[in-house]
Amino acid sequence: MSELLVKFQDPGQADQLTQIMAELEKTKLVLHETIEAALERGCKIETLINKSNDLSGSSKMFFKTAKKQNQCCTFM
Repeated sequence: MSELLVKFQDPGQADQLTQIMAELEKTKLVLHETIEAALERGCKIETLINKSNDLSGSSKMFFKTAKKQNQCCTFM
């Protein structure tokens, strides 16, 4: 009898619905954190892609300029 009294003094342990709701809230928090982290990674990836495109354009310009410079300075 005393076990039941102790058990039902804490409504969180007595009511399965309350336990399920608490677990659901914890799951929601984890899900929100995961989504926020994924969105942040997406922004970082987008920034990295933009920087990569800029670097690619700069390297093409450097190659063209170097090629022109090498053509005018060739001795044969």
